[in-house]
Amino acid sequence: MNATRPAQVTKSPQAGGRRRPLGRRGATTVEFALIGGLVVMLLLGCLEIGRYLFTAEAVRSATAEAVRLVTLRGSQNLNAGSAACTNLTGALSGAAAKTPYLTPASLSVTMSGCASQAGVTTVAISVQYPFTFIVDVFGARSRPIRETAQALFN
Repeated sequence: MNATRPAQVTKSPQAGGRRRPLGRRGATTVEFALIGGLVVMLLLGCLEIGRYLFTAEAVRSATAEAVRLVTLRGSQNLNAGSAACTNLTGALSGAAAKTPYLTPASLSVTMSGCASQAGVTTVAISVQYPFTFIVDVFGARSRPIRETAQALFN
């Protein structure tokens, strides 16, 4: 009986069968340690900037909702026969209803400068929302997001 022996396989550290010189061992690990931290920081920075832009857009939506609410209130005042600027100063609640991402208690919406001229009423609206970065970006830990708008109605 003729028994065949399996062929001997030589193990090599690389696919080509070449061995690395002793001075190059661990070079990949060191290179990754140097570059990996920068890549992770870049990724976290991109996520933070994206979260900031998303929150800024939510504040813009809250500002548009505030303009809509002010216009409705002013129109209701005119339809009721009272002055257009009645109750159109101070804080405005309800602007965060269409933006579930924002915390309503932190959203500050104020109306000011209500004036009527030639049948057109103008109200200035200011919206502010505090934003806190999870990772320091450009040395800033927190930054309020502010939007201003004007509501015009007649």
